[in-house]
Amino acid sequence: MNSKERILATINHEEPDRVPIFLSGIDSRDVYEGYLKSKGKKPDKSGKIRIRSILPGGRGWLKFMVDLGIDLQHAPVCLLPIGKGTGFGVKKPGLKTPPESTWADEYGRIFHSYKAEDSDLRLWNYVGGIFDSETGDLEEIMNRYEKWDPLNADIKWRYFIYEEALKTVKNEGPFVVPGIGGFFEVTWESFGFENYTKLLFEHPDFIEQVTKNNEEFSRRLTEILIEKYNIEMLWVWDDLGYKTGTFLNPRQYMKLIYPRMKNLVAYCHKNGVKVALHSCGNLNKILDKVIDTGIDALNPIEPSAHMDIFQLKKDYGNKLTLIGNVDTTDLLARGTPEQVETHVKKLIKFCAPGGGYIVSSGHSINPSITYENYNSMIQTTLKYGKYPIELQ
Repeated sequence: MNSKERILATINHEEPDRVPIFLSGIDSRDVYEGYLKSKGKKPDKSGKIRIRSILPGGRGWLKFMVDLGIDLQHAPVCLLPIGKGTGFGVKKPGLKTPPESTWADEYGRIFHSYKAEDSDLRLWNYVGGIFDSETGDLEEIMNRYEKWDPLNADIKWRYFIYEEALKTVKNEGPFVVPGIGGFFEVTWESFGFENYTKLLFEHPDFIEQVTKNNEEFSRRLTEILIEKYNIEMLWVWDDLGYKTGTFLNPRQYMKLIYPRMKNLVAYCHKNGVKVALHSCGNLNKILDKVIDTGIDALNPIEPSAHMDIFQLKKDYGNKLTLIGNVDTTDLLARGTPEQVETHVKKLIKFCAPGGGYIVSSGHSINPSITYENYNSMIQTTLKYGKYPIELQ
């Protein structure tokens, strides 16, 4: 099987040749450097191993993916940057390395971009919303939004990253699926959470309209992806929770988010497209409704946010594909390769039979995660993830 066949079989709850592997974003230089060392790469005169060639878009990116056995990767068709510089006036407190640039995306979310310390790896952080106001003047905030350029799904160059990824992988690399924003995260982040919640209670019609605008944008993106690229799977980013609970109470979720996600999934299914939802955090209070939207897969199922993947498998395993759950805050960051192996084997044993499970980290690969631990996750899957699953 190739990666695309492996992923689609798994999501259809069929047993492929082996358990697939999804690559979340890698922000760890040690992972890239460790891989290059394993391939015999030597440090340059400065004593550093240059990793740029295997970063996304680099010459060695495809080989990096293939060597690791990665089957699934996403490429954004939204979140486009619309400016950079220091004019946005937002600074990230506590940064050890000053940002090289400050920029906003098309939703109005502000980010700082900088190189990791002593590294050629570029990192970026969300730092606030372009419509936010230090005074908390809600009228001013709403006026800023009204003057913002409407989201435009028909900008041709927005699909460049996805197109280039498809050209790169062809049939020999991971199954690349397009990623779009959802309806909650991109909305609140453009205002800042404090002012978003104030608007939610004092000007609910305004928040309803902003969310509707984002919904229409996501729907149009999806239409173009289906019509022009004949996609078979869509990735939706929409963090709904934090470590101990959800940002919205269930009533607010049902009003603002649930019907929109349900409609998007129904449209995708009507056109033969599977939908994976990436939502960090603790979703337990709204989990039934999140799954009732009809999503085909859920990621990343964070163990550090009290998400119990084994209970999820028991309750929803016949209709939901689970992606993730290898902890990044403790296990991959501070554990040993042997401990990583033990947990991944447990995941494969209980979650993989019958299909419906894809190995991945429970969040992106942060700078504290070592190559040894990351590679242990990969190698354990390749060794023990062959079907039929025979782990005792």
